[in-house]
Amino acid sequence: MPDTVATPQDTADTAAGRRASLDQALASTRLEGHVPTPEFLADCEDFIAGRITRDEIMARSTARALAAERAADAA
Repeated sequence: MPDTVATPQDTADTAAGRRASLDQALASTRLEGHVPTPEFLADCEDFIAGRITRDEIMARSTARALAAERAADAA
């Protein structure tokens, strides 16, 4: 009998799957009090549309955090 259970890898291959996964992740972080930035949410939309990868989201988020840290240090 074939395996009919979708794995995270399977669902990440479609825009609907990527949106569902991100919606769940964002809901979890919001329950913890985190408010995602508009820039991060725009990155999420790019990921859902297949324009960028998870690695690119991480790289963009890291770059923004480091820039904010440098700006705070300079102030």
